[in-house]
Amino acid sequence: MGRSSHSRRGFLHIGAIGIGGIAGCIGNTNSDTDQSQDYNDTDGGTSSEGSESEDESKATGPQEIPDNGAIVFVYDDGPIEDYTQALPAHQAFDAPATTGIVTEWIGREDFQGNDWMDISHLEELVDAGWEICSHTVDHTAVGTFEVVEDVTAADTRVYPDEIRHGYWEPRRLEITDGSQAVTRTVRGWDEDHKGRYIDLDEPLGKSFAAGETVTRYPEEEMWKAIVESKQKLENLGFQIDTFLAPYDNFDEYSLEFAKKHYEGVANANHGSRINEPDEFDPFQTKRDYFIEFTTPEAVKEDLDIIADKGALGVIGAHTFKDEVTEERIYETLEWIEDREIDVVTLREACQYQ
Repeated sequence: MGRSSHSRRGFLHIGAIGIGGIAGCIGNTNSDTDQSQDYNDTDGGTSSEGSESEDESKATGPQEIPDNGAIVFVYDDGPIEDYTQALPAHQAFDAPATTGIVTEWIGREDFQGNDWMDISHLEELVDAGWEICSHTVDHTAVGTFEVVEDVTAADTRVYPDEIRHGYWEPRRLEITDGSQAVTRTVRGWDEDHKGRYIDLDEPLGKSFAAGETVTRYPEEEMWKAIVESKQKLENLGFQIDTFLAPYDNFDEYSLEFAKKHYEGVANANHGSRINEPDEFDPFQTKRDYFIEFTTPEAVKEDLDIIADKGALGVIGAHTFKDEVTEERIYETLEWIEDREIDVVTLREACQYQ
């Protein structure tokens, strides 16, 4: 198969969960914990020295999406299969991709049933035109989750619609309704007759109403997840301009942190592969999967729309999953080549403004 001549390297506002009563409470809630550091500092402690390629990218200024459209492949987590399966498929078409790296997983072996790329693998990806993006330090959920059961001051359990904040212990978790907030230490999660819950180290001390309350990480935890991960990757010598949210969990709360340190977010709005050409915002990027949870027919239909409209497609995959094979990735790249759609990195796509 020849290489494609068309590929190139080239609140809290909580709107996402529909709780309008919590809008605007970031920075002015009455929390029972004090913050001693300005975690919203726009410098964030990151390096101020941009690479030569970064300077060149920014010097070009905003770009237009090509007439036949463009597409970004964003792979999740950094498994070794990004290197052994995705890279060969992309090299066959001289097509770049973006991979979201969890910094604490770099180089680990037989962790969660898989091996993970080490620094030398990441360097080879960059040499092949790939972009490395931040995927947090330890795959942290950075958005908010709505509390679905009323809780009293005596309760040590909270029932959010997702219990992903209960995966990490002991980690500090904030419960807030916008007018009041408490922070407690996570002691794990479990399930009872009401549903799944997060177990906390001590009673809440205040009552919160279901549907008006969320769980979220406080600023120091958000700093670690969103900013420290960028710093760690930059200290390894990689240029980091974009962010990929674990679990596709991203909302206006996480945006407040991400927009200060990145040029775009790969999956700010999960559930669609198509970003309209006149509406694309790098901090509201739509992304969906192209092998998992879908069919070849649905993907090809979206590729037709991308090519016809000159739109930006953003597609993702977890290459450690059995169904995500080198052959399926190669096949998708063939469909893209047939439609003369450009393949770009997320960093490049962020210039489409």
